[in-house]
Amino acid sequence: MKKIRVIFIFFFINFIIFEIFSLSMCKLLNLCSSPSYSFSASEINHWVNHKIYGVWHKKNTEFTHVSDCFSAKYYFNSFGAKDLERDINGKNRTLIVGDSYIEGYGIDNDKIFSYLMEKESFSKTEYLNFSSSGYFGTTQYYVLIKDLLEKIEFDRVILFINPGSDFKDDSYEFGKLFHYKKYRPYLDQVSNEIFYYNEDYINHQDDEVNFKRILDNFTYTYKFLRYLKQQIFTTLQNKKIKKLNNKDTDRYISYYEIYPNDTFKILKNNLLNIHKILQQKKIKLIVFTIPSKKDLKYFESNKNSSNNLDIELENYLNKFEIKFSSILHPSDNKNNLGIKNYFDCTDHLNENGHIILKDIVKNKLIALDERY
Repeated sequence: MKKIRVIFIFFFINFIIFEIFSLSMCKLLNLCSSPSYSFSASEINHWVNHKIYGVWHKKNTEFTHVSDCFSAKYYFNSFGAKDLERDINGKNRTLIVGDSYIEGYGIDNDKIFSYLMEKESFSKTEYLNFSSSGYFGTTQYYVLIKDLLEKIEFDRVILFINPGSDFKDDSYEFGKLFHYKKYRPYLDQVSNEIFYYNEDYINHQDDEVNFKRILDNFTYTYKFLRYLKQQIFTTLQNKKIKKLNNKDTDRYISYYEIYPNDTFKILKNNLLNIHKILQQKKIKLIVFTIPSKKDLKYFESNKNSSNNLDIELENYLNKFEIKFSSILHPSDNKNNLGIKNYFDCTDHLNENGHIILKDIVKNKLIALDERY
C-alpha cells in the first residue's frame, strides 16, 4: 500500500510540474487556448455522427461555447439546426446553407446574420439557417439539401461557399490525413456518387471522446500534448500538407487566387447536383462566396493579387442561370468585411461581423432583384 502511495505521489508531482510547463508554453508562445474548467461544457456535447451528413448537432439541445475571446449560447431545434424552431410546411422561406462561418461559430443564436435578416425582412421572408461547423463542405451541402427536400418546405436556397476551408473539406486526400477518425461523405467524380469514409466510426462510442474532452477542459497538459502531436504529424507530412493547405513554403496563398483544379471540379459537380435536385421542385439557388480572415490578410498584403476563383465560378454558374455574388472585394472598402470583424482567437466572424454580413447579403439580394 505504501508503494502504491509513493508511486501515486510521484506521478502527481510530475503531472503538476508538466502542467505548469504546459501552461507556460501555451501562454508565452500562444500555442493553445485556456481550459474552460467547466464540467457542463464537456457533458453537453452537441455533436453527433449523422448517417447522411457525417456531422450534425443534437436535436433540441443547448450548448455553451466558451473560448478565450467569446462565450456564446447555442440552441438547436428539432431538426438539429442552430436556428429557430420551424414547422415542416411554410411559404416564403429561404434555406441558408454553409459552414461554421454561416452557422455563427462563437455567436448567440439571436445575433447571427440570418436571424437579423429575418427580423428585418421587407418581404417577411423566413431564413432557415441549416448550416454547420465541424468541417462542413460542399459535399455535405449537397447531401444535406437533398435530405431536407423530403423533410421541410422552402422555396429558395442561399448557399455560402467558404474557399478557405471548403476545398479541403471536399478533398478525400485531405480527409485521409486530417479526418482519419471521422465519418464523412465524399464525392466520387467518376461515378458522381457519394461514398462514406470510415463507416465503422458511425457506431463509435463516445466514452473515449468524453474523457478526452474532460482533459481538454481541465488541463493545459492535454492541450500542449495535442499541439505537439499536430506539429510532429505536420513535420512528417510536411510537403503533402503544405500542398493541401495551399501553402508555398510557409506562405499562405488564398484559394481565391490559386485553387486546386481537381477539388474545384468536385465543388462544381456538387453545385450542379444541388441545382438539379432543386430544379425538380422549382426551387431557386443563389450562391455566395465568403472570405476568411486569412483571405482578407492575404489580399491586404498582396495588392496585385487577383480574385480568379469568383470570376471562374460566376462564369460556370451563369451557364445554368444560377445567380452568384461575391463578398470579397479587395479594392472596395465600402460596406465590406474587414479583419476587425473577425474574432481575435479564431478565424470566424464576430458579432459586428454578422451585422455587416447581414447588410451585405441584403444589398446583394436587392441588387440581384431578389426578395429580401
